[in-house]
Amino acid sequence: MIAKQYANTLHSDALVAFSKRLRKTHPKYNYIRDEMMQKIAGNIGEKAVMRELEKLKLSHKFYIFHNLHLYSEISFQVDILIISPNFALILEVKNISGEIEILTNPSILVRTKTNGEKNSFKSPIPQLEEYKYQLSQLFKSLNIKIPIYGAVTFAFASSYVKTAPVDTVFLLTNEIRNFIRELNTTNSILTNEELDKIKNWILIKNREYNSFPLSRYYSIDPSDIMTGVECPACAYIGMKKVSRNWVCPRCRNFSKLAHEHTLKDYFLIYKDIINNQECRRFFHLQDKHEATRILKNNKLIASGKSRKTEYTMSLFK
Repeated sequence: MIAKQYANTLHSDALVAFSKRLRKTHPKYNYIRDEMMQKIAGNIGEKAVMRELEKLKLSHKFYIFHNLHLYSEISFQVDILIISPNFALILEVKNISGEIEILTNPSILVRTKTNGEKNSFKSPIPQLEEYKYQLSQLFKSLNIKIPIYGAVTFAFASSYVKTAPVDTVFLLTNEIRNFIRELNTTNSILTNEELDKIKNWILIKNREYNSFPLSRYYSIDPSDIMTGVECPACAYIGMKKVSRNWVCPRCRNFSKLAHEHTLKDYFLIYKDIINNQECRRFFHLQDKHEATRILKNNKLIASGKSRKTEYTMSLFK
């Protein structure tokens, strides 16, 4: 049973917005762009694995969680977690095409493309082992005594693992269900009621990764970020306010609600507080009453009075 469905992370959505608005001449632009592409590739891979897991049938109860952020000795993020009365399984999902070599001392993943180009990445093995340890400590604090397994999962057959340590499990997506069925399922350690309690506890303790605003997270001056309302039709940044509509000077698209997406982008990538003056500057408005209408948003939390009123946004609701 899927306890936490697949969903794009807010961090990856924010990176898409950031890559649109960060000036291409900025020294960190290529880094942000690469971060975005990696996040998008990761999302595609995790979605493919979750679709495969939706087909999983077992003789006992189990729960599947996508994208958990938990805290034990440190905070840690798990791509996919499966818990059952007999075991827990962490899947560390990778979407890297090409010939893969997992090297040790130091631990790196080397990918060779079909054109011979080589790229190196952090090895997923130390990461997976750390997640298994943190989860074991978390379970220990709850007096949960079930074995914890882990596997590095390559989402697509375009990945060919040439060299890898023998003591780590590597799977392709089509191997996952059979691997899970072959895990120890003969001796139930947890009752169904205990399993339900753990499921509910995990969902309560899960916290969305908060890296916002990205300008602060990546140490980028907000002045390097393009301001203006983004056109929902052509993605042009700089729509004009005309009466009760926004109009795009590039494609002539009209929209009444284009500002709502831009307001969220403001908090994701720009700053965590906005006031009327800042709203006018970011949205390219002259009229303070137009800014007031934008700030009358049910996702905004106001503090202060009159001209000193400031607003924050509840991003995780």
